[in-house]
Amino acid sequence: MLFTLDSIFAQETITIHGKVVTEEGKPVELVNIIAEGRSSGTTTNREGNFELITQLPFPLSIQISHIEYIPRQINISQEDIQKLPLVITLKKRIREVREVKISVQAQDDQSTTTISPRLSIRLPSPAGYAIEGLVRSQMGVASANELSTQYRVRGGNFDENLVYLNGFEVHRPQLIRSGQQEGLSIVNPDLVESVYFSSGGFGVGYGDKMSSVLDVRYKQPDSLATGANINLLGAGVYTQGSTTDRKFSWLAGARHKTNRYLLGTLDTKGDYNPEFTDAQIFLTYQFSPHLSAEALGYYALNRYHFIPSDRETTFGTINEVKRLKIYFAGQEKDNFKTGMGAVKLKFHPGQDALYELQTSHYRALEQEAFDIAGAYWLQEIEGMNGNETATNIGIGEYLQHARNDLLATVTTISVKGKHNVKSNNSISWGVDWQNEQFDDRINEWELIDSAGYSIPRNPDMELSYSLNAELQQKTNHLKLFVSHQTTLTPSWGKIRMNYGTRLIWSDKESKLHLTPRFQATVLPFSTPNTRFRLSGGWYFQPPFYKEYRPPQSGEINTLEAQKSRQILAGLDHYFYVLERPFKFSTEIYYKHLYDLVPYKIDNVRIQYTGKNEAKGFATGLDFKLHGEFVPGTESWATLSLLRTEEDILTDSWDKPGEPGYIPRPSDQRFNFSMFFQDYLPNNPTFKVHLSLYYGSGLPFGPPRSPRYTATFRMPPYRRIDIGFSKDLMPWVTRTFRSNILKKAWLGLEFFNLFDINNTVSYYWVSDVNNLQYAVPNYLTGRRLNVSLNIGF
Repeated sequence: MLFTLDSIFAQETITIHGKVVTEEGKPVELVNIIAEGRSSGTTTNREGNFELITQLPFPLSIQISHIEYIPRQINISQEDIQKLPLVITLKKRIREVREVKISVQAQDDQSTTTISPRLSIRLPSPAGYAIEGLVRSQMGVASANELSTQYRVRGGNFDENLVYLNGFEVHRPQLIRSGQQEGLSIVNPDLVESVYFSSGGFGVGYGDKMSSVLDVRYKQPDSLATGANINLLGAGVYTQGSTTDRKFSWLAGARHKTNRYLLGTLDTKGDYNPEFTDAQIFLTYQFSPHLSAEALGYYALNRYHFIPSDRETTFGTINEVKRLKIYFAGQEKDNFKTGMGAVKLKFHPGQDALYELQTSHYRALEQEAFDIAGAYWLQEIEGMNGNETATNIGIGEYLQHARNDLLATVTTISVKGKHNVKSNNSISWGVDWQNEQFDDRINEWELIDSAGYSIPRNPDMELSYSLNAELQQKTNHLKLFVSHQTTLTPSWGKIRMNYGTRLIWSDKESKLHLTPRFQATVLPFSTPNTRFRLSGGWYFQPPFYKEYRPPQSGEINTLEAQKSRQILAGLDHYFYVLERPFKFSTEIYYKHLYDLVPYKIDNVRIQYTGKNEAKGFATGLDFKLHGEFVPGTESWATLSLLRTEEDILTDSWDKPGEPGYIPRPSDQRFNFSMFFQDYLPNNPTFKVHLSLYYGSGLPFGPPRSPRYTATFRMPPYRRIDIGFSKDLMPWVTRTFRSNILKKAWLGLEFFNLFDINNTVSYYWVSDVNNLQYAVPNYLTGRRLNVSLNIGF
């Protein structure tokens, strides 16, 4: 920085002229120049020049900062006026990048999008710091429940998404009914190095699901670091380090979360006590330049205890207002214990070959127990402004009981390899064996007396629903894949290709499935800033456990894999606006679905019919604009159009004929999301983070009724969360003069800024005339959160 000092008005104020330059002597625009303690500041213009008028006396402390450069502080005394102009440069922020080893899938799969994991701690979300919060705003992704980390992708459901942690597949809980019970995501964002996501069209190197892939990799640290975060929803700590020779490294983290603060905004009042805790450790050891090992350990304990007291919900239209009042007795106690251990050996004999041997064991013990009785009044409201009159139109009682236990274990052993045959050509292959075991004890029933709503009017008080069974399920899968990656170079451009096939065998089907897939990326020389993509193939999804078991049956059915044939085309265009980088992406796709197992969704619980009895389709168009809307910050906006329907081949009307195609439960026709960041021009350490979601209504229908009746639509999902963060490091450095603290920032978040009542599901009641009413179950209201993040 080149500056001169001119005194005016008898030294009461002083004007500082200067110019900010880089180490190469180039001017720097939008540099913040602040006189500490004097409430005066300015920024540099396009030529790097500035003029700062500030108050005396001496000495003056001038702070110079820019988001892309290392901040500086200059102290100016009265003697400096006599000195010749000084030239001080700003140094570029240098981010240390060590060697990153990327697995075969992330390196070769052309459908994956890279997501910056560091943004997860900035994203304002009631689900906490979760990578899935960033995923839900990607192309083709939708979510209408802020308490859950689950998401839908292009017409699929929660069970159709693959999730990998360091190359090991992880699984969803089976008995979770609502987002209140879900707890922490298995991915700890404090430990994450990289995130890859594919909305479809992924290659054969990934497994057998029909919708998407989330591939998360943890760090391999080479230095010692420790950090912690604490907020009104919970806390987390982590530590990392390595030996001096860098042969051994460790990474560990622990988290605790409670949703009690958020659940206090729900219509159902009572004593909520959700406690979610987990711990993870990731170890690596380099035996030699050619042989290394990795070990991953995970354990989570989620407890959900709820004693409801009462509920009051007003619903309907302006001309027809209804109110439901319920008084409860009883309680719910759920426990979900999840553990996972995994080990991987990597053998790298040379530059042209890589082999991996890995094994993992997943174990989950899920227990839910509740006895909840409710007495309700359904009222019709007339009048307003304090002159309301309420008329009872329905009175009823119900009693819900459950004692359910599920023990699930999944053991996997796999061998993978990659061979570079010649320049721009490689072959990848893999063999997986997977064993799944489930021991399920079910004892649940429901009694409803609601004017003939669900039981005959007789003195026997029959149960509206009852299931008592003990089920066991053991399944073995053998999966193989082989793929070829190559690059063609015709005279007009480049063509990157990845094609191959998977073989799937299950002892429950005793048949072999062949699922070929392909990917092609075209980069014409005539349009160097645009690339074109085409991918597709066969995507078969063998049943896991819930698909086998119908919700009202105590028997295990025989099923085939659900199947999908997909085709996807898209383009990416890179461009600059005001010297800031942007990327525009669009994709169009079509999925032909067959051998489907129809299902219903209640909150986050999926209930399958247990039969391959449907065919369907999903088609849509996605857009995304990603770039620096504000210089030095990353933001994006996505728009998705979707239509997905299915034809259940076994259903029929009461009269002759068939219902034909009906919307699938995930048929959200329109979805828009945005993540936006900004900072104060004169204070770049103060940032704003905004997340916005809008999704059109999802289909729904009465409980335990034919699927073709689920054609009503929920209201649209609308939500805005906003967060503010302040980087405390400049203040910490000036105040304590210590280098111990490496990171410190304070956050303030407003969840559901406009306090919108979003509907997640419905509670059905009947009046005295046996007319059914769908009473909305609303999600969380507006809440304030405060967080502190530090790192050593």
